[in-house]
Amino acid sequence: MKTVVVYDIDSHIPNLALMKISAFYKERGYKVRLSKQVKYIRADKYFGSAVFHNERTKLKIKALCSEFGSDIQIGGSGYSLNQKLPDEIDSCFPDYKLYNHNKYALGFLTRGCNKRCLFCLVPRKEGRLNSSYADFEDFVPERQKNVMLLDNNLLASENSTEILENIIRRKYYVNFSQSLDIYRLTNRNIKLLKKVNSVNSRFTHPMIYFSCNSVRQASRFYAKEDLLRSFGKEAVTVIIMFGYNTRLSEDYAMLMMAKELSLVIFVQEYQPVPGIPSKLPKNYFDMDLDEIAAIKFRTNGQNNEKFLRYVNRMYFEKTGTYYLPLLKSIYRYNHKSGINKFLKKVELISEKKHI
Repeated sequence: MKTVVVYDIDSHIPNLALMKISAFYKERGYKVRLSKQVKYIRADKYFGSAVFHNERTKLKIKALCSEFGSDIQIGGSGYSLNQKLPDEIDSCFPDYKLYNHNKYALGFLTRGCNKRCLFCLVPRKEGRLNSSYADFEDFVPERQKNVMLLDNNLLASENSTEILENIIRRKYYVNFSQSLDIYRLTNRNIKLLKKVNSVNSRFTHPMIYFSCNSVRQASRFYAKEDLLRSFGKEAVTVIIMFGYNTRLSEDYAMLMMAKELSLVIFVQEYQPVPGIPSKLPKNYFDMDLDEIAAIKFRTNGQNNEKFLRYVNRMYFEKTGTYYLPLLKSIYRYNHKSGINKFLKKVELISEKKHI
């Protein structure tokens, strides 16, 4: 029997492209093997997929190319924004058995986005919004009720009302994994959104997601405070991106917005994609660092500490010292002993701000 090996280079969830490739070749009598490690496996065809553009991913891609040369086809946004699955493969129903995965279905109903956010690769990779890309039947198994949607701007679709009504009618539990657009939240669609069983990525409790990437965008959250509160207590997560083009005061303003509106905070550092480097201003540190050190998040979750660690790293790069109050804030809740590795470097610790 002929064999295909697919290499999942860096996915955190089942790789949709690889599952479609697997389905395509299994229908043609091939045996398909999945590998998350860079290792040689004898086969007739080789495919790889990379989602992220970071050093670890680059090293794995380099190793695969070194091992297989032109015999392997690699795609994904972490490798190329121009390479796409052929239509005959893209239209295949995903092979969830490739990952022995049955917790949830995942896929797109729409592709692309009409917005032109400078940090986003979607418009370059997928083009303008295609509201009729697929239906639930194209990727959701018959008895599956958990669905992770990968759409980039679902509420902007001309079919958004129909999609939400369809979710409600099918009684799906949906995770809007790429978040929803606060600009598109209206008095009309919120009535449907509140009827949707919107859940977190683990499908364990109710949660709906919106993104905030600028102070201007934060103002829209304030303007729609009543709508957001109507979802219920601790039912709305705001994904706050930092590290692209904001100053410290702007990052702080977005965090304070989420705290004031009692939204669950999920911070996310910008990960540069090809051709879109970080554009941090030179005057990033434009506010009192003590205000940052004094931030107390609503939970002791380690995700929130990512922002403080980022500021700590940026401060060290700028001054060559670590600011003690900020270090204490980082290790306030978790891995408390971790501060010791810094305290041992007495000459690098300062209780006085240098910016």
